[in-house]
Amino acid sequence: MASTAAGRLGPGAWRLWALVPLLLLVGVVSLFASTGASLVDLVGRAPPPLDEFDIRRVEFKPGEIRVRVTNPQRPKLTIATVMVDDAIVPFRLDGPATLGRLRSSTIVVPYQWVEDDPYTVGVTSSSGIETTFDVPAAVATRGPSPRGFLGYALIGFLVGIVPVALGLGWLPSLRRADARWVAAFMAMTAGLLSFLALDALTEALGLQAGLPSGFQGPGLILLGVSASYLGLTFVAQRFSAAGRGERSAPLEGAALATLVAIGIGLHNLGEGLAIGSSIALGELALGTFLIVGFMIHNITEGLGIAAPIARGERIGLTRLAALALVAGAPAIAGAWIGGFVTSDLLGVFFFALAVGAAIQVVVEVVRYVARRAPGGLQSGHVIGGYLAGIIVMYATGLLVA
Repeated sequence: MASTAAGRLGPGAWRLWALVPLLLLVGVVSLFASTGASLVDLVGRAPPPLDEFDIRRVEFKPGEIRVRVTNPQRPKLTIATVMVDDAIVPFRLDGPATLGRLRSSTIVVPYQWVEDDPYTVGVTSSSGIETTFDVPAAVATRGPSPRGFLGYALIGFLVGIVPVALGLGWLPSLRRADARWVAAFMAMTAGLLSFLALDALTEALGLQAGLPSGFQGPGLILLGVSASYLGLTFVAQRFSAAGRGERSAPLEGAALATLVAIGIGLHNLGEGLAIGSSIALGELALGTFLIVGFMIHNITEGLGIAAPIARGERIGLTRLAALALVAGAPAIAGAWIGGFVTSDLLGVFFFALAVGAAIQVVVEVVRYVARRAPGGLQSGHVIGGYLAGIIVMYATGLLVA
């Protein structure tokens, strides 16, 4: 009957009929929202949520402490009192005192804090529930400055661009290698990207666990993974159509190397974010450790970019430099964001993007190896290369753990 009515309304009527289930769903949800409490009361009542704030960050400025708080739950919360080391202190607000769901405000506490001393900051709601945040050692928080931007840019350069460029230095050796060994290094690329995908997923899941439930962390991860996977799939099809005239052809050569570089670049965006955040929060020793660890860890990424262009046409230094920038420069942007914004929400999304990108590139590499490698995917060189990629990333990753 619906198809008959659609036929009478014209060829575009299916768009109108597609809205009918959505409109009905809106009506059902609205009905439940207005009577839902009485329906739930038939099976029991849940205890009210604790009136706790979510303290996202504590910054130390000369003569003051700044506390960023968010209301993670549906009922409104009002900031009543603030305590530093169990002492009630005066404060002012950069924002509203009463916060709706997921709304934030900054508490400014005039306080002569002592550098390197530990502090406990507490925020109490109007209902008397206190939320505390422990600071192991107070360190002055630096704001955005030309010197800070330069410093984080240099850190991102050392972590991202330098090791990838050094890894590309293996390209001349790969060009002289036997076809079976080139296939092994291609499989090694798939192995290291598989490791990066799992590593990024672990980071995303860890960060989303600390987010307020209202931010829907798992959904944000799914959005990031889907966006990057589908986006790179579209790019891969464009490259295939441009190079071979058919969208289903597997990528190879410079096009595949570019896709690998994009996937690695998204992962390096998350790495830069981790380094910038650790330095901004005063964990300088951890930040220095991460810089050295990621530099050693990322040199294998250059090898992964070099493997697809070991056969076929030669490309110049300008193209190689562009690939190094695509893979490594996002570490600079990540360090800037982590150093000056420190947002776990962005961290979850960036690492989720890295997961989807890495998975999509692994798919393209596997298609290439299945078609080009002597012996296909069952070749001993291919299997050994894939496992070697995982082992190398695991071994170098121990320097960052």
